[in-house]
Amino acid sequence: MKDVLPVGLADKEISLEEKKKEMVALTALADKFETLPMHFMKFHGGSDVDDVLDAMEYATYVHDVEHIILDNMQFMISRQAVGGKGSSYDKFDMQDIAIEKFRKFATDYNVHITLVVHPRKEDEGAKLSISSFYGSSKATQEADTVLILQSDGKRKFVDVKKNRFDGTLGHVPLYFQRKSGRYSENPETPPSPQRTSIPKGVSAMNGTNQVLGKARAVASGGAASVYHDIRNQHPIS
Repeated sequence: MKDVLPVGLADKEISLEEKKKEMVALTALADKFETLPMHFMKFHGGSDVDDVLDAMEYATYVHDVEHIILDNMQFMISRQAVGGKGSSYDKFDMQDIAIEKFRKFATDYNVHITLVVHPRKEDEGAKLSISSFYGSSKATQEADTVLILQSDGKRKFVDVKKNRFDGTLGHVPLYFQRKSGRYSENPETPPSPQRTSIPKGVSAMNGTNQVLGKARAVASGGAASVYHDIRNQHPIS
């Protein structure tokens, strides 16, 4: 919808006609959303990997699904290690087996699998790397593409750490859209500034040159970013 959802219309102080318009817009959007070829599996919490694979196989045959998203690896195998009482080695071993099965499924059925894997506990503000993934290195070794959602406390961006397609690496910035609560790769367009009326006898340029000079010095003297924006180089879906 790319806008604020009409939530709590009964409590809003707007006219009945405006409420009807908002409900019509939301209903039309919901009807359009129902036509999307999206299907949701009913698994929750610790699930047997083979059961998940059976559901994935059914989806590829019956619904011709081409992209499967599994969120997330740790939550899925959390209760499988010896009835939930296995050692950390057992959990890592089971994770490697699950990743191997997902890799084979993607190859055999020619589908794209996006697997969400949480990172290890790192220092707050530290930049994540491929070695930050929870478990062994098999998750990143088997993957064709490795994307990391990074945050340095000031900005968020998707960091492309591995790319078997053509080797292009870099990052794609993410900007929070306050109005709709979405993240986008394009920043919000700020509202046009209002014109300021200047009283007679006051110079509009008084003190401006000095401020602009400092701003230029800060802009030119800042450290260059080590990240490369690759939005125009390689499409990422």
